[in-house]
Amino acid sequence: MIVFAPIACNIARMNWDDLRFFLAAVRGGTFSAAASELGVNRTTVARRITQLERRLGQPLFTHQHNQYELSSFGGALYRQASRLEKELLSLEESLGLEEERLAGELRIAAPLGLGPEFIAELSQFSRDYPQVRWELLNTVDPVAALNQRKADVAIAVSNSCPPHIRGHFLGEMQRAVYASKRYLKRLPAETPLAAHHWIGWGSDLAESQAAKWIARELPEDVYKPAQVNSWNAILAAVKSGLGVAHLWCFLADGDRQLTAIRPPDPELSMGLWLMRPANIPASARVKAFINTLRPLLKQRLD
Repeated sequence: MIVFAPIACNIARMNWDDLRFFLAAVRGGTFSAAASELGVNRTTVARRITQLERRLGQPLFTHQHNQYELSSFGGALYRQASRLEKELLSLEESLGLEEERLAGELRIAAPLGLGPEFIAELSQFSRDYPQVRWELLNTVDPVAALNQRKADVAIAVSNSCPPHIRGHFLGEMQRAVYASKRYLKRLPAETPLAAHHWIGWGSDLAESQAAKWIARELPEDVYKPAQVNSWNAILAAVKSGLGVAHLWCFLADGDRQLTAIRPPDPELSMGLWLMRPANIPASARVKAFINTLRPLLKQRLD
């Protein structure tokens, strides 16, 4: 039987950095995700976790089925460390940082047309921090908006995080070919892909994964009644029955007007991230935004 009483005493003898690595590992789900969040490599995270386990004399994680899971002791430590984190944030507020934390402007970059899909999560942030006024910037390249200081934080779709960006990986987004029920009355789902009517991507997104897939996998003369340059436009075109297209599964699967006519294509999966510049200290508003949106967006992808 494990006794948890010594945890509080051990926490008192640790520096906060030890617990910061531990919390990042738990919340990120993997050491690699924690490394990305903290701006270090995976080996550093693993080493710090091992040092923490030796100091406490208890394993924090168990390795089962090729996955790391919190041990009973680790779960107890996580709950106490999370409470300590909240107390430290409260201390910052009591020292005069509360106004900066709860008020001001926040510029949020999001992929063109996809940002409005996260209004529910942004609304939750507003309820938690009603004095923070946010502006949603729909852009082709959210990372460029960060680099150009047009945005403070970004919701980004990418297979990796640039070295000059601090990224919080949220999960994989899958894509599949969808059609509307109206469209399928004219052309059944089992019709060969080359014989379907395709909604194409315009010049602004000609280098996107989906556009390259169409250029590579379909004949040049495939029928494309229209081309668009944003997620909301391609979604509307598919729902209207104009043609088929690759749509994000986590958004399209819940729409009764749409049907996936092919399984998700692993080649077209991409990661969803929260990103901020690595060379600029995160403001309290940015930290609050990331801490609020991260669990909400992860839940959307589950």
